[in-house]
Amino acid sequence: MIRPLGIIAGASQTGKTSVVEYVQYLLGAPEYPDHEEMRENVTSAALEVSLNGEIYTIQRTTVGSPSKFASVWHSTLEGIGEALEARLQLEKPGAQDSLSYFLMDALGLAGARLQTSAGNPNADSHAFSFQDLSRLVFFENSRLDSKNLLVEGGNPVVAYKLQQTIDFAFRTSDEELGLATQRLRNAEAALREAEATSRALLAVVEKEYPLGSVGASILLEEASGARVSLVERIALSDRAEAATQNGLSGLRSRLNREQRAESDAWERVRLRTSLIERLRALALQYSDDKRKLTFLTEAEKAFDPLRVEVCPACLERLERDAEVVGGRCSLCGGHERADAVAGSMLSRRELRATTQRLDELTDYLGRLESELQLLKDRAEFNSLQVQSVASELDRAAALPAPFLAARDQLMRDLGVAEADVARAEVGVRLWTRVEEAERARDLKQGTVTRLRREQRELSARPDRRDVRNALSKRFAEILAEFDYPKLKGDAWLDDKLIPHVRGNGYVKASSGGLVLISLAWAMALWEISWERRALLPGLLVIDSPQKNLGHRASPDDADFADAKLVDNVYSHVARWLDGPGRGAQIIFVDNSPPAETSDRVVIRFSGNRNDPPFGLIDDAVD
Repeated sequence: MIRPLGIIAGASQTGKTSVVEYVQYLLGAPEYPDHEEMRENVTSAALEVSLNGEIYTIQRTTVGSPSKFASVWHSTLEGIGEALEARLQLEKPGAQDSLSYFLMDALGLAGARLQTSAGNPNADSHAFSFQDLSRLVFFENSRLDSKNLLVEGGNPVVAYKLQQTIDFAFRTSDEELGLATQRLRNAEAALREAEATSRALLAVVEKEYPLGSVGASILLEEASGARVSLVERIALSDRAEAATQNGLSGLRSRLNREQRAESDAWERVRLRTSLIERLRALALQYSDDKRKLTFLTEAEKAFDPLRVEVCPACLERLERDAEVVGGRCSLCGGHERADAVAGSMLSRRELRATTQRLDELTDYLGRLESELQLLKDRAEFNSLQVQSVASELDRAAALPAPFLAARDQLMRDLGVAEADVARAEVGVRLWTRVEEAERARDLKQGTVTRLRREQRELSARPDRRDVRNALSKRFAEILAEFDYPKLKGDAWLDDKLIPHVRGNGYVKASSGGLVLISLAWAMALWEISWERRALLPGLLVIDSPQKNLGHRASPDDADFADAKLVDNVYSHVARWLDGPGRGAQIIFVDNSPPAETSDRVVIRFSGNRNDPPFGLIDDAVD
């Protein structure tokens, strides 16, 4: 179950932040937590994600150097043993076999490229990766008061890529429509390939295992039961006394069972053959009836019963043909007989019904004949079994130790049962492959449908200024709900989305003010993107939302020492998630969240060895 608001709580130095770092690593980040206790206890990490309503599990190893690929299963974590593994590389995020492309494709952003310079159209471009997008999803502790929220004071290439990331996420990029068209073409090609794969696989598997997925499972269950039974019989036989009479009696009993099975099998063949012969005769009768009814219908069309040209009384030629006018015959003045018309209609109706019955009967006969061949194969197999057991019985009767012959037969039967189990297992696996191929085809069909809808929506893409005005307005509203000290409606985002509060750039705010401004900025993008169905994933992860607030405020920052500010942050998030944000998700990493949010805590690390769980590594108490 996805929690709208999840909190990882607990004492410092217990591994709360490491949980988020592992999540980032599983989504493609280059490093995993490298603390000593992590290196000694964690060999791999796994994450369940929901992408377009489908559950996937991603796993990466955490031994030695960071892994160069990720394993992905279309399954829950518990079901990966039954699912197919896909290995996605991490070194080339723009390649279609990369984890980044897999994630970006689910978000509708695959194939995009980010320019490295605004003023040089010939400058290099980089593939738009999930790591670029994650700057709008993950907000680390150090970023909340860094005065570098949009990297405006750092690497200019990274800052420019972040601006482009926002444009792509809100569909205001000039390249978005062309990319959507290319994504649609790629998705349609993938759908055609998936459909061809599904059809080819189904044709091969149906030929070898015609009983279908359920039938293959039933055969496996029966074969496994037979194998278990034989193993038990062999064990009993080994413990039993090697008595000649007992051995011969067992073979005779088995021969009787096989003979009964053979008789039953041929009886089923006889009954099925008799049924087919009777139905064939019935089909011939329907065919003859159809021929007669067709002749009758055609005759009615060819020979009009009212075609009278000479008066039957005086033999004079009539001035006009006899006809029915107003329900009366023009020749005799009598009323038209309804049964004549009804008879014609009845014959046509009967012809249609006979044709339908004949078609249904023909189809049923086809299925019966297919089943008859299977029954014959089974009966012939039973006959061979009878011959085999009879031969063994004859041979055992001449041996000095019939018990050994009986055991040899059991071992041969066990070998046959093992082969049956192996074949049934292959059938189950192949039908599982067919079902997975069909699910993959259906997923690609859903992707094509979604991309076609997105392409239509992009033809009327939102105006960049409108989006930025909406973000600026929401930023100011969130700060007001936080009860930002001394705020008088003078909070906004400029054209580059850089925050301004109290008439100054945000970098001039105090340490507590920087944290509230960063929270409001992150939440404004998160909320507006979700409400406008933009391309951000609907997830926001914030580490230490109470930093520099309440009792953690700096001594010279009294305006932000009120613990009510922290309560306001949580209250705003809860209200939005219960309203227009329904379906979105936020995760807070917080030492001591407000008491009223205790039901939202996913896990709480105590930091106390006597109160488990101590931390992410539960025995790392030193």
